[in-house]
Amino acid sequence: MSDEQDRPLRFLRSWALERRQRRAGDSDGEAHAPLAGYADFVLSFRHTGPAADAQAALEDVVKRLAHAGLSVEVRAAQCARRHGRSATFEAVAGQLLLFIECPRSRLEHEWSRSRLHDWLGGMVALRRGADGSLEVDSDAQDDPSRLIVHASDDPTAELVSVSERQRLVQRLVTGAESEGGAAICAADGVDAVVAMHDRRFNQRWLRHWGGKWLIDRQDLRRIREHFGDEVAMYFAFLQSYVLWLALPGAAGAAWWALGRSFSWQFGVLLVLWGVLFTETWARRQSDIATYWGVHGVERARESRRPEFRADRYVIDAATGERVPAFSGAQRWLRRLLGVPVVAALSLVMAVFIALIFALQTFLSEFYAGPFATVLGLAPVVLFSACLPAYTALCTRMAAALTNYENYEFEAEHAAQFTAKIFVFRFLQDQLYLFLTAWVFVPYRDVFGGWVHGAYSALSTDKAATLKFSATPAAELVQNMLTGFVVTSQLVGMATETGLPLVLRWWNSRSLAHASQASTAAGNDHNHEASSISGTGNGHRHVLSNMLAVAPTGVDTWVESANDADAPADIQQQFVARVTEELALPEYTTFEDYAEMASQFGRVAFFSVAWPLAPLAALMNNWLELRTDAAKICSATRRPTPRRVESIGPWLDTLRFMCWLSSITNALLIYQFHSNCAFLPHADADAMQRFGRTSLSFALVVLLFSEHAFLAVRWAVTHVMASWPGAYARITERARAQSRRRWLDKAPSVLRDLAADTAGDLSQDAAGSLAADSDDASIGAGAGWRAELELGRRAIACWGRPKAE
Repeated sequence: MSDEQDRPLRFLRSWALERRQRRAGDSDGEAHAPLAGYADFVLSFRHTGPAADAQAALEDVVKRLAHAGLSVEVRAAQCARRHGRSATFEAVAGQLLLFIECPRSRLEHEWSRSRLHDWLGGMVALRRGADGSLEVDSDAQDDPSRLIVHASDDPTAELVSVSERQRLVQRLVTGAESEGGAAICAADGVDAVVAMHDRRFNQRWLRHWGGKWLIDRQDLRRIREHFGDEVAMYFAFLQSYVLWLALPGAAGAAWWALGRSFSWQFGVLLVLWGVLFTETWARRQSDIATYWGVHGVERARESRRPEFRADRYVIDAATGERVPAFSGAQRWLRRLLGVPVVAALSLVMAVFIALIFALQTFLSEFYAGPFATVLGLAPVVLFSACLPAYTALCTRMAAALTNYENYEFEAEHAAQFTAKIFVFRFLQDQLYLFLTAWVFVPYRDVFGGWVHGAYSALSTDKAATLKFSATPAAELVQNMLTGFVVTSQLVGMATETGLPLVLRWWNSRSLAHASQASTAAGNDHNHEASSISGTGNGHRHVLSNMLAVAPTGVDTWVESANDADAPADIQQQFVARVTEELALPEYTTFEDYAEMASQFGRVAFFSVAWPLAPLAALMNNWLELRTDAAKICSATRRPTPRRVESIGPWLDTLRFMCWLSSITNALLIYQFHSNCAFLPHADADAMQRFGRTSLSFALVVLLFSEHAFLAVRWAVTHVMASWPGAYARITERARAQSRRRWLDKAPSVLRDLAADTAGDLSQDAAGSLAADSDDASIGAGAGWRAELELGRRAIACWGRPKAE
């Protein structure tokens, strides 16, 4: 490695000094203190072309970052290579790390620009009142110059939260050059823009949540300040979902204990629960966005996506600026071109699932030959091995189609991508159960005849290898649902958190061995620190342990004035840890929301068949709160903060599933409820094998349940609308205060015109009566006494007979 590469990173000394000061003083420290040692972001630069092209691309990236006002330090990526029981650090060929820092003056300018942009976009500036309540910042609303952040007298004072700082710096890195950014994207050779994990915060977070049953507002506030609105909103949604699952979970356990499946009362409860949950969450997410000060952020629009490609420039009608744009007609044409692609992919997935279902049905319900038990596992293996790979292909195709549609802002892009993925996820998660309940069960004799007929043509020993499907219809649906719910939750837990943590621990062993080998030649303190860092906690930061346990050498370097005195291999260990984090997968809330939406669908659609499904979902999601936190801390990169005011298109997805659940619950109850008074009577044998199969009566049940659902949702939404939300209350109070302030400053004649109190009206009326005279002319308007006398005379003539 060259001398320049050996030179310590500019922030490494301040990071070590900060760690030493905290070790000497407050060992816990402040959870949200700025971490100078990690910079703001780390960019991973890769280039596979000739060296001259790589140098030119790097120069372009560094210049653009510098022109955006950011500080850059470049180092070669490091990795740990194991050699038996020892390991060494080696440079990663073809990869450079760019450590990005944003000066305070640039951050102040960007923070002012962001606040002014929000104001121009229609967002309401809020502040905390003297009593702690949230109110509109009327001064900032009336005078936007107050939104500008001026240089603080204390340059060390924290300007914004950690997540807000990262959001602003990330916008400088990836934002358009016309908006003051560097416009860094994958085409420039940068394959990752990552903020490094704060391991001290992560450890406290996991330890704190591990000892709590439920999370509270303070927990969400800490998550928001550290990871941003998007991650905090997901955990707020998951917490709300867990609490709402308590109602169907308790009711389902009671129905299951009583042995009552396919109960119409439980079905009505499920549909009503789904409506109440979705509509109350819609209100709650609006209130959360108000309290967090991000209500209207999607309307205000963030910076344009770096991947957006304009085909022309237009004049913005509101601001008069010349802004890039893309033809709406061309985008719709691209969307229409994507419809047959999504349809074809969905059809292939549906056919594949149907074939797997047919194979499993044949092996479990009809086949009685040799190795029946072993062969019965074949469909499960095929489903588990092939479908995830095909779903990943569909996801990549959906991403490519959405990128081709060229959306300007992230909210639009995410909504369209979610709509495409929902089709594939719905087929993957629900089609198997739909085929069981409404294809195989009603027509099992037809399928049995086909199977026996085909097998007779192929084999003469049919009796020894085939049987007739004898599993009761309701039990068949229940077994299928139970297997899907339990298996999906266990597999999801293992693949999301368990497997990534095991792989992370295995990979970290190389780094731990390298740390031990690199410090073995040092003093005994450093040797002790390396040994501690390699025991059991592979994701612990090696440099943190060295500074906490072995100050010898590090303290001397911190106190010296010469960067060349830095202890050997400290920077190599730090850079190797950074390289290791960059190799982790990116975290997005999409997969977590998709998992919850799939689970919500199974609970809403099929819980009448297995009433314990809501309780199983409740237990799973209580653990999911903790495992998702562990996944974010140890199995993925640190999430990039992003402002959101809702869960996005997932709320519409949940509402659609609520509507569909009104149909599925009604059909399941009609088909399998054995002794319901208002359903037609069915033969006991036919009921056990097929359930009710009258299509005409099923259509009547379907239409009735759907219309009942629409009526219930209409009633719930109108009742909730009678109680205004937090945003409506705050803005209405602000409008009233604004009117009062205007009247205080208005001319006296305007104040007199605007006076509308009861005392003013009474005083004006009394003056009018006193001024009125009895001899006023008719042309000028008769007095009230004269008009009253005319009315009395007319009334007196009502009962008299007409004169001849």
